[in-house]
Amino acid sequence: MADLVFESIKSKEIDNIKITIFTATFNRAKTLTRTYESIKDLHKAKIASNIFEFEWLLVDDGSMDETSVLAKGWCEENIIPIRCYKQSNQGKHVAMNFAVQHARGEFWISIDSDDAILPDALQTYMNWWYAIPIENRKDFCGVSARAIGSDNMMIGIKLPYEPMDITFTELRLKYKIKEDFLEMFKVDILKKYPFPTYDERMRFCPESLSWFEMAKKYKLRIINTPTLLYYHDDNVSLMKTKNIARSVSNYYLWLYYINNMNRYWLVCPLNLFKAYVGITMDGLIAGKKFTTIISDCRSWSQVLVTVCMPIGWLLSKK
Repeated sequence: MADLVFESIKSKEIDNIKITIFTATFNRAKTLTRTYESIKDLHKAKIASNIFEFEWLLVDDGSMDETSVLAKGWCEENIIPIRCYKQSNQGKHVAMNFAVQHARGEFWISIDSDDAILPDALQTYMNWWYAIPIENRKDFCGVSARAIGSDNMMIGIKLPYEPMDITFTELRLKYKIKEDFLEMFKVDILKKYPFPTYDERMRFCPESLSWFEMAKKYKLRIINTPTLLYYHDDNVSLMKTKNIARSVSNYYLWLYYINNMNRYWLVCPLNLFKAYVGITMDGLIAGKKFTTIISDCRSWSQVLVTVCMPIGWLLSKK
């Protein structure tokens, strides 16, 4: 559970919020200012074009640096509607589960605490959303846009056509496009697909676990237009420094593939083979027993997991 610690006056005064922008942060005071400045630029664009209102919902995931000082100062500046909550360190997925339930917007965008959203991002999303025929919008959960790097070049390959009205699963497995995207989701749909909290040791949950579930019912409108400036920062990556936490998260990703994606063997055999090997490797690193790993898998998948166990065991020893 998170507690509201700071709120700007604008946040209290504005009640017609269209988009909630969410950021979870943990000890990233040095990069969070970059995110804030980019959101301030959204405010300038909103004034210039007279478009809809947005809010920034910031969740401090137990930071011990100057994050609270920054958030308090930004709320006092009162340039944009801000609500800042604080929770004990539990991970972005827990913070997001909480924040989605407290979002005031109709739409949701999640920005990492070291990235920057582009000034025309909100207008881009809404233009593409409203281009979907109104009778078809019930089949869509949102719009997914591209990211650019610090060199202003698009990250990854260009889409084969635009827009692509497909599911997240098709994007990843059929078209094999795996680069970073930035989604704008419908909040009412996102609320139905919270991130799993299987293990309290998890400090990161792969977003694909929820996106794959959403893809069983909803499509995304996917576009080539960039809306995010992506920065890569190894120094603050929890997943690169804590092997057990990483393996706990990976274990449940592999388990999802094994229990839900076997129909894609002909499309992406390498992905599934990695899952059948990885579930043992990461499961053992995470402290799970062989019997638990097997029993977590469904029906005939248990046989293939057992066959692949020697490889996973060897890799877990490296």
